[in-house]
Formats: sequence, structure tokens, C-alpha cells
Amino acid sequence: MLHRGTFLDYAVYSLWQASRLASRWIGKLIREHYLVLLFSLMIPVMLSRINVNPRSVIWSDAEGYYQYLPALFIIRDVHKLPPGSVWPYYNDQGEYVDKYTCGVAIFEFPFFLAAYALSVVNGLDPLDYFNPVYCRSIAICGLLFAFLGLFLLRRLLLRMVDPVIAFWVVMSVFLGTNLFHYATREMSVAHVFIFFLFALFLYLLPSFLIKPGRTNSFILGAVLGWIVLIRPTNCVVVLLLLMYDVYSFRALSDRIRFLLAHARTIAWMVPGAFLFFIPQMLYWKEMTGSWLYYSYTDEGFKYWNHPKIAAVLFDVQNGLFLYSPLVLLMIVGVILGLVKKNFQAPVMLLIFSVMTYVFASWWAWWFGGAFGHRCYVEYYALLAIPLAGLYQYASTILKPPYRCAFFSLVIYLMIFSVRLSYLYTSIGGPWDGPDWRWNWEKYTWVLSHLIPR
Repeated sequence: MLHRGTFLDYAVYSLWQASRLASRWIGKLIREHYLVLLFSLMIPVMLSRINVNPRSVIWSDAEGYYQYLPALFIIRDVHKLPPGSVWPYYNDQGEYVDKYTCGVAIFEFPFFLAAYALSVVNGLDPLDYFNPVYCRSIAICGLLFAFLGLFLLRRLLLRMVDPVIAFWVVMSVFLGTNLFHYATREMSVAHVFIFFLFALFLYLLPSFLIKPGRTNSFILGAVLGWIVLIRPTNCVVVLLLLMYDVYSFRALSDRIRFLLAHARTIAWMVPGAFLFFIPQMLYWKEMTGSWLYYSYTDEGFKYWNHPKIAAVLFDVQNGLFLYSPLVLLMIVGVILGLVKKNFQAPVMLLIFSVMTYVFASWWAWWFGGAFGHRCYVEYYALLAIPLAGLYQYASTILKPPYRCAFFSLVIYLMIFSVRLSYLYTSIGGPWDGPDWRWNWEKYTWVLSHLIPR
């Protein structure tokens, strides 16, 4: 028979052990599945941001990407599709031709079908393909693929760094850049989907380079083809095939010989890439009579000989470093990687430089009403690797006070980015137009609202 004191001691000990096991289990759950928890948290955050005007989810460029679905499954005639909020282009018969490609619509297809069914269940007209159910369904689609990209990025980083560094990098990419904005507010434009595809390409590439085969070559080609279909200039990602894990001219020469030796196997990338172009080419043939069609007509690279590089990086109208200053740490990571010859620094520098030149050459180098320079969003999946190198260096080399200061800066930059995103949607966005160009007063006006009063 247990004495009262013994029983109480046993009960306290049991509770202590149970709480200890529970804390370990919760800690492990958070460490291994924090992206699932964060995704669950972001669903109500995203819905609260779009509920003021759900229609804004499918508007302008986003509507252009989406239009293929109602054209095929509700209107059932691509010749009768109305332009909606998209700047219209017409063929010789006077019919509206969608200038955007169908790559994003492929992502959205299952969510579109779900929205059709849910519209019926909720008593809404399923033929109204802009009703709130469709808009929210497409919004969840974008948020989901943003997080699937983060999940793949984390898996890739865990091959290089420990889980703590991977955590800091993933959170920095999501909260410290305009990826947060495009995942929770304008998630139906192309960038979060390409971010996912970039992360997938990076995740698949190392095993392909170790042992190329027909199957993984076909799959890698399909991912690359999907990327190019959505945004053709992103074909620059193919440089990863040539320069991933390459840090010297001799290594580059070895990689070229390797690719040539496996040319027949690598050729399977071509049908994989072509697979995603088939529906687009059928649409172009139907609407224009040509299998290949430049749908942007008179839009082009107006500044090819005089690229607006400084403006793309520093202009108050969507300058990359002004709206996502944490990207500067990614560039520092690239420089550090060049010195230490690690973390894919050479190829990341080359890709970043090439794409900055391309963006700076486009006629609208600021890329319209956007939060920050939106075209870099997908490239954060690549720049996350040298950022991991910087964080690893900071966590191992810096003394504790400097390390604390460094990661405090990282946290501040995350807060800055998230807060700025909310300001963009609350004090008069989009911050666009000629009044914004080199108008520092406009930018400081925004920053004056940075700290809530």
C-alpha cells in the first residue's frame, strides 16, 4: 500500500515525465513540420487579405493565365472568350487572343473543378467563373504551391546544412522577401508557381547529374518545359544543368564532356519539355493559324542596348533591394561562396546577372503595378542556396554577440517585408506610374507608415 506522500511524489513524477515527453514530441513536430503549421496559419491570413475584394485574385495578368479554364469548360469555345480585365489583343477575325500561356492554368485546373462543385453545393452559379468560390479556390492553389516550393527547398537545403540553418533560410525566403506578398495577396500570377518549379528542378537535378537516365531526363525536361511555357525568359535555368557544382574551368570542361557522353539520354528532355507546349500550340493554331505565335506583339526589349539595371535594383518604383532588402544578404552569400568555392555561387551569380540584364531591357522594366520587382520571386529558390552558406558562416564563425546581432537583423528584415506588403494594400497601392520614378519622397512617405501608430 502506497503512503500519501509516496503517491503524490509518484503522481508529480509521472506528470513531469509526461510533460517532458509531450514537450519533446511538440518540439519534434515543430522542427520537422513547421511548414505545415505555417501553411495552416497562412490560410486565414491569406483569406483575410483577399476577402475585401475576392475578384482581385483573378484580375489583370492573373485573369489572363486563368482564362483557358472557363474558355474550355464553361464557355466551351475559345473563339468566344471575352477579354475581361486583360488588355486585349485580337486576331485578323477580330477575336480576342489570350496573350498569356496556359502553364498556370494547368496548376489551377483541379482547383477550378473543385470550385465548380463547391459553387453548386453553396447555391452559387457555377457558370459565373468569377464568383467568390472560384476566387478563393484559385487563391488557395497559389498559396499551396508556394509552400510546396518551400518544402522542396527545405529538403534540398538539408542536403547541405543542418536543420536550424535550413529553417532560417526558408523563413527568410518566405517572410523576408516579396514572396510573402505573392503567396498571400497576389498568388494567382505566375511567380509562386515558377518558384515551385524552380525548387523542383533544383531538387531533381543532383540525382540526375549522378546517374542520368531516360526517365529522370524526361521528367527534368518536363519541369524545364513547364517553366519556359509560363515565362520563356526563365529558360536561363538550364545553366544549372551545365554549372551546378562547378567551381573551376576544369570542372566546367568535365561537365561538358559528361553531358556529351550522355547526349542520347539527355535528349529525352526534349519530348518532356515539348509535352507542356502541346496544348498551347493547339490554341495558337486555332486562334492565329500558326503553331508558334509571339502573343506580346509590339511589347519587347526596348532597352536592350541601354538596360535600366540601376533602376531595376534601386528605383523606388519596384526596385529589388528597396522592397526586399534581405536579398542583399543573398548577394553577400554569393560573394562569400565565390571566395570559398561553395554553395553554387558561380552559377547563381551568372543567372542573377543575366536575368537582371533581361529584366532591365524590357520595355516596362518595373513590370507594372507590383509589390517590389516581382520577376525575381522565383529566383529566390536559387539564391536561397548561397544564403544558406552565409547563414552557416555567420553561425559558426561569428562570436555570440555578433551572431545575435546578425540574426536580429534578419528578423528585422522579415518584419520589414511583411509590414511593407500590408502597407502596399492599405495606403494606396499599386505604387506605380511616372510619379513614382526616382521620387524618393514617395518611398519615404511609405516608410513613414512602417511602424504602426
